[in-house]
Amino acid sequence: MNLELGDLLFSSQYFAEGIRYCVLRKLCKPLLYRWFIHKAGKRKSSRTFSFPECLQNGGKVVFFMPEEKEVAKIILDELPVESLKTILFIAHGDQEILFSQKKAQVSYYTDDGCRYGEDQFDRIEYQVKTYAPVACVYPGPHKPQFLYLALISGAACRIGFDCAREYPFLNMSLHELKTISPARMIARYFIKGKIG
Repeated sequence: MNLELGDLLFSSQYFAEGIRYCVLRKLCKPLLYRWFIHKAGKRKSSRTFSFPECLQNGGKVVFFMPEEKEVAKIILDELPVESLKTILFIAHGDQEILFSQKKAQVSYYTDDGCRYGEDQFDRIEYQVKTYAPVACVYPGPHKPQFLYLALISGAACRIGFDCAREYPFLNMSLHELKTISPARMIARYFIKGKIG
């Protein structure tokens, strides 16, 4: 086995390179989720919240943007301008151009930098914790390390789509409607009195 093949066998999209995370790179999905839940520690996941009011009342929200630019653009175009002031967006660096015309707080990551243990990931983890949101929005696709960030945010309401399997990381599961895209649907929850 040459060095390149060995690197491929032990690389991970969830953990930083290096010997420290070698064993964790081999975990199956259920064990990987349990490790991230354990790492998050005991959280007050049973606090009550009112949905969709938690998104409409001007409280702080962490929004994990989908990596698909078309979907992210729809969300940004549909969100009310006043809500952008209270949202911390977590977005892939490829979306920087989408945010260039918006006055929004954004924390960017790269494919390598979004892995647990990377400096970029540590910076985003610190930002999410100190932002102290009342809600997290995570439309997907689900990555264990980002689900972990949603859980450690301290937000009582952690919203996703068809995400019952992602509990306790996400605790509010919305179902897609046939008449409206998930991107438009989630953006409209930020507007008082406009659902669906």
